[in-house]
Parts: sequence; C-alpha cells; structure tokens
Amino acid sequence: MDHQPARIEFAVIGHQDSWETVMQFIKGIRFGGDAKELSLNKVQETFTYIPPRKLFDIEVNSILKGKMQGAYIETFIAPDELDIKHLRKNIDKVKKACEVAARLGASVVSLGGFSSIILETANQSFTNIDNTFFTTGNTLTAAFITKGVEKACEHWEIKLEDSKMLIIGSTGDIGSACVSYFSGKVSELLLCARQPGPLQKQSHELTLKGIRHISSTSLKDLIPKADIVISVASSILENTDFDVLPEHAIVCDAGYPKNLQSNYIKNHERLFYGGMGIVTQGYEFEKNAQDILYKFCIPQVGHGCLLESVVLALENNYCAFSKGKGNITVETMMEIIAIAEKHGIKVAPLFNSSLIIESP
Repeated sequence: MDHQPARIEFAVIGHQDSWETVMQFIKGIRFGGDAKELSLNKVQETFTYIPPRKLFDIEVNSILKGKMQGAYIETFIAPDELDIKHLRKNIDKVKKACEVAARLGASVVSLGGFSSIILETANQSFTNIDNTFFTTGNTLTAAFITKGVEKACEHWEIKLEDSKMLIIGSTGDIGSACVSYFSGKVSELLLCARQPGPLQKQSHELTLKGIRHISSTSLKDLIPKADIVISVASSILENTDFDVLPEHAIVCDAGYPKNLQSNYIKNHERLFYGGMGIVTQGYEFEKNAQDILYKFCIPQVGHGCLLESVVLALENNYCAFSKGKGNITVETMMEIIAIAEKHGIKVAPLFNSSLIIESP
C-alpha cells in the first residue's frame, strides 16, 4: 500500500454504504498479511477513528490516451453516521481526505456520495487546494441518468413525450438537473422532496416557464400517476410507498446505495440502476479491490460521480467542474458526457441485479 505510481492524475474520495460492505472491505484489503479477522463490534468501535488515507491505486484506460493512474481515498465515515448529528465531524473527515489527495499530487478529485456535501453546502469555496481541484461529479451522474432513462424508454417502448415522470429528490443537485433536462420532454413532471420550501420555489419557477407539473412532499400521492420514476434520494422513501407503483412504470434507481430493488420494490421488471457509466477500455483497482467495492453484475462499470474526475483528468481539464447546488445545466451535462464518450466512457448498459440489455 506504500507504493506510489509515477504520477497521480486523479483521485476519488469515497465512503462505504453499509457495515456489511465495510466488513468485506476490511477483510479484502488487509493492513497486515497475518492480521486476525476482526468482529463486527470491534470494527464498529474503531472504524471512524482511522484517519482518511489512500487505500489503493487505480488504472484507467482511455481510447485516446491509453493508461492513466489514479488513487482511491477512503474517508472512514461510518455508514450509520450519515446524518445531521455527525455533520461537523464528517465534513472534517472529508477535508482531511482532500488534503491527502492534494499531497498525492492529484490534479482533479471526485467527491463521491456523502462526501460531495463539502461542495454542495456552505463550503462551496472549498474547490481546490493549490493545484488540486475538487468536483462533486454530479454533472456526469445527471447526464448518465438522463441518457439511461431515454435508453430504458426505448427498450420498454414507453413514449417519453406522453409520460408522467416522477423525480424523487427533485430539489437536490442531481434531481434539479433531471428536472431541467426533462422539462418540456415529458407530458408532466411529478416532483417530490422532503422540504416544502425548496419544493415550492422549484414549482414557482416551473410555473413561470409554463412547465406542466405537480409537486408534493407526499410520495404516495404521486407514485400511482407515474409512468417513469427517477429516485435520487432514497432517504425520502417509506417501506410501503411503492405498493401503489403502476406495473408498467420504468424505475431508475439513481441513489447511493442502489437499494430500491432490495428494500422497496420486489420483482419489478422495469427497474434499472441509473447514473452509472462503463469504461469500455477497462479499469483496474490495486489488489482487485473492485471486486469488493463494485459488486455489479457487469464489469467495468462505475458511478458517474467518481468517473467525472477521470474524464476531466483525461481531458487535462483540471477544475471544479461540479460545485455548489443547482448549478448544473443541460449544456454542461452534454459537454461532460461528450468528453467522456470521446475517451470510451459511456452510459452503462441497462442492468440491476442482472443485465437487462446490452448497449447498442
């Protein structure tokens, strides 16, 4: 783990989504070859005291540039501490992880999952440390979501222009980007968010633009009307919300973790994981760590948020491409996905726990 590649072009900063994943993670990436296996209780006691650090190298292949070196940095944020009570401590851990990335000399760094909060909230000015720039990766994620939905509509023969689209988490950074993209492309938007204030503001702006929509903080009022569902914020969901989901509806699980199929929707044939890209030329994590972190049914896929730093580094575009909240435009979404495709990074084939359809 002390080996350093000749040059680090990019880094990704992340955290684990469950204690089950943490246990697999620790078992697979040992800090000592003869270390004894730890119990769950022991891991839970010590996990968050581990300072952020680089755990392994990443090698990504581009059609145009060949191999590029990067690194994965773990924040060691506890999976059950991703709430407001632990916000200050977690932001401090993310900042320390950013400092690790800067010391490694990474040119551009993706902040995945919860760690993106440092650029989405009052810390918007935290966009770089010297020549290391940080991005949430939300622009590429939103672009992959929208293109995935269009691909799903084509596959299941749903006419987008005749459909009512429900966006769960519509006022968030990615949710609002999806609203912008699909405004005028669907017959009606159904918007759901936890906080009524931002939802009312969003509704007012859409009314001024003449966009047909319904907004509500009550998800169960909206789901029966939906032909297409994009779920960005699974924390809004209740166990029985999807009981009233129409059978024909397409569901894009665009949250982190991807948990609709396992926790909320059973045996729904039209559910796929959104916001995912595929590196057509391949990538490799040191010590085969992708087998632990990316247990998907198809190889070489990754979250759009993490792939954004890869794309920017391949393009030598070192900047905080995605920052703040509500700043993503349709134009920037199309810009970043076009750059990605140029290097062989495309929207993933439709899949959930199994492959649905190959990309054409």
